[in-house]
Amino acid sequence: MELPLPCSLTPTKVTAFKDCAYAFRLSVIDKVPQPLSIWTVKGVIAHRALERFYFDLPAHERTPNRARVIVSDEFARSVQTGYAASFLTELAEPALMRLNQEVEQLVLNLFTLEDPTSTNVLGTELMLEAPIGDVLARGVIDRLDRDANGDLIVVDYKTGRPPSHTHEQDKLTGVLFYALLVERVLGVRPKRVKLMYLRDRMVIESEATRQRLHAVEGKTAAIWSAVRMACETGNFRPRPSRLCRFCAYQCQCPSFPSSSATPVSRGMAPA
Repeated sequence: MELPLPCSLTPTKVTAFKDCAYAFRLSVIDKVPQPLSIWTVKGVIAHRALERFYFDLPAHERTPNRARVIVSDEFARSVQTGYAASFLTELAEPALMRLNQEVEQLVLNLFTLEDPTSTNVLGTELMLEAPIGDVLARGVIDRLDRDANGDLIVVDYKTGRPPSHTHEQDKLTGVLFYALLVERVLGVRPKRVKLMYLRDRMVIESEATRQRLHAVEGKTAAIWSAVRMACETGNFRPRPSRLCRFCAYQCQCPSFPSSSATPVSRGMAPA
């Protein structure tokens, strides 16, 4: 059974296909919605607060107190009208307060990783797209900086735990994907990429060399070729791993005995 191709590739989709082609199909092709989790909501609110912190405030006003105000405002907005409002309103008041405090701490941890008052931020939440081979590559960059030498730095915030040393390169591939988009769209290759793990106050940096960006381009083309073949044949095989513990699609996966393994129609996407 031939299935429709996705309209684009993003770092998230690339990772999803590598981790499990079957989950990729349910999420990207069939558009089966995944339930919200406390970790997802926490990450989204923290990202939105950091976007406002760097975009709205001039450098000299980027203080911890202003950060707290923005987090509080963004949290209240999420409870009232945000995409996760229904999820948050079901939480008891103590849980809401704890979540607010955890988001605030994530944002305040940034001050131990850099001095926001001296960071030259060119843009936040930048949506970029460009063709890579015969696929349209897309990505939203958390932050694009310029250092003291005039070089560009691509910054990506992470609110989960940092990877082990053996998986660092896998995590860097996503932010190098963004660096490749910057080069394609702006015509300037970033000097460095930076992953900022807010929870553990850890930074992973790497040079965005021409060789590394070329390798990312090759990997993206290879993933797209595999996605296209899977869509032509309808063959999206599950890949059981430790990640299955966190997968929202277990009840539809043939790798689990209790699963119905019935493909879900594409009409179930949320509005």
